[in-house]
This record gives sequence, structure tokens and C-alpha cells, in this order.
Amino acid sequence: MEDEPRPGRPVTACGDVNIFKVLVSLSNDRRKTCEEICTEISMSRTSVFRVLTNKLNKKKKFSKWVPHLLTDEQKESRVSFSRNFLRRFQTEQNDFLGRIIIGDETWVYSWDPETKRQSAK
Repeated sequence: MEDEPRPGRPVTACGDVNIFKVLVSLSNDRRKTCEEICTEISMSRTSVFRVLTNKLNKKKKFSKWVPHLLTDEQKESRVSFSRNFLRRFQTEQNDFLGRIIIGDETWVYSWDPETKRQSAK
């Protein structure tokens, strides 16, 4: 989905120079917050967030900025697992489905943070 062209001043904060600045800042420490990056490179927090999410395709996970897209190896692995599951389903039918356990890669700990700063860690 993309915005339609509209009149007015074009967005310059997300230009190549600023994207490079954010990338360099992030390469030094992937755990930096938008606030820390914007202070370091003199950009607004909103512009830094827009560069990270829209231009560099990063997401904040577990207090780190990580690529949002899968690598080719991860994609191939998922296709391989899916094909294997389909083959097994074709031969074993519902018996196979009853043995599948699903989950995600999230680890949940029982910890009640005292401050916002602690909850980001």
C-alpha cells in the first residue's frame, strides 16, 4: 500500500543521508531506542522511527532493532517444512494432524517490571 501523491513540501527527513545516519548509529548498538538515535544524529523521533520501520524494514523485538524480512535460508526452510507436512498429511491424514504441536518463538517470563525502562529490557 502506498500513499497517493499530494501537494506540499516533500518529506526530506527520510532521504538517503538521514537513512545512512540512522543505519550507522544502529550498527554501533542495535539496542538503541529511537530517542537515543534522534539525540545522536539530530533528527526528530518520528523521522527516526519512520526511517527504521519504513525505509530499513526494522522492527523492535526484545529491545533490539532487527530486520523484519526473512532471509532466503529462512524462507527455504519454511517451504521445506511445509512440503514435508503436506506429504505426511497426504499419507497419514487426520492421524498426522492430531500429533502437531504448534507454538511461536516467544519466551514468556513471570516478571513484573517496576518502571518503563525496566519493561523495555
